[in-house]
Amino acid sequence: MKLIDSNLACPSCQTALQPKVLACPSCDIKVEGPFQLNEFATLGQDDLHFLRIFVRCEGRIRDMESALGLSYPTIRARLSALKNRLTGEESAEGKPGNAEKPAEPPDAGRILQMLQAGEIPFDEAMKQIKRLRANPQ
Repeated sequence: MKLIDSNLACPSCQTALQPKVLACPSCDIKVEGPFQLNEFATLGQDDLHFLRIFVRCEGRIRDMESALGLSYPTIRARLSALKNRLTGEESAEGKPGNAEKPAEPPDAGRILQMLQAGEIPFDEAMKQIKRLRANPQ
């Protein structure tokens, strides 16, 4: 039986899908109803992998550097971003009312600077650069 990732979006409207049926593989009983996902169930595979490494390294970021092949600032930035996703907090830049006008999307040079400074993780930098390539201005 193929397992389905619980972090899926609706193919029609892109809203997060919610579980409605739970089944026991032993006796085949099914329970239907609205189930609430915990904050970890909504994380993507990259975040779950990062969290597993964090636990395996008992929170020692220096050990995570060698395990992930990332720099200390990059790991700190990813950890901060993961904390914000789990707690529902926004970064200072993302809070409403902090800017008079919407921020301009960074160019590739700025994205690379943020990556080098450890402000964003590699995966996020790649997403932003791909987005720039797909929508040149």
